[in-house]
Amino acid sequence: MEKKLITAVLPEVIELEGVDFGQFSPPYPNLLRAFWESGRRGLREFQEFSEGSVGKKAVGQFLISLLQYLLIRYRRFNEYSVVKPAVKVFITLKGWLNENGFGRDWEKLLSSFIGYLVTMIPAIAENEDCETANAYLTVIRDLTEEASKRFDSDYYDELLQRVEGSLEALREKCGISAAERKKC
Repeated sequence: MEKKLITAVLPEVIELEGVDFGQFSPPYPNLLRAFWESGRRGLREFQEFSEGSVGKKAVGQFLISLLQYLLIRYRRFNEYSVVKPAVKVFITLKGWLNENGFGRDWEKLLSSFIGYLVTMIPAIAENEDCETANAYLTVIRDLTEEASKRFDSDYYDELLQRVEGSLEALREKCGISAAERKKC
């Protein structure tokens, strides 16, 4: 898959430029190509474009397949280049699914994939500066907390404890004060 077709939909996720999409086979490849050729850019534009031909569900299916591809690249090949885009696509999916009436799909994604984001925490803490790592770990903690509250399961509670421990260790290492921590 040509990278330019993916980045046309999510131009604000600049980290996608560093991802190898050679093995990515998204749904609706002809829709992606037609969108790119139209010169339009961005998720909202892609949704409008999709609604005119195949329907808005295509947007969600594309985003989910992109997230799955990024997670697979991380798990199989341990590629750090997919970590930040995966977190951003996950957040994008949360907003898009909830705004477009697919809240149940968001719950399924959250329950299925939050564990993958948690496994990325050590790599983020190791590869990013303190401010960036703190921001990403805080987002992952918030998502994990959402899962812990939404799903009555020890698994999500244990994930949350793991995330909070990692976040606390990062903040101590980076000298982030208690007052700064409360802002997060």
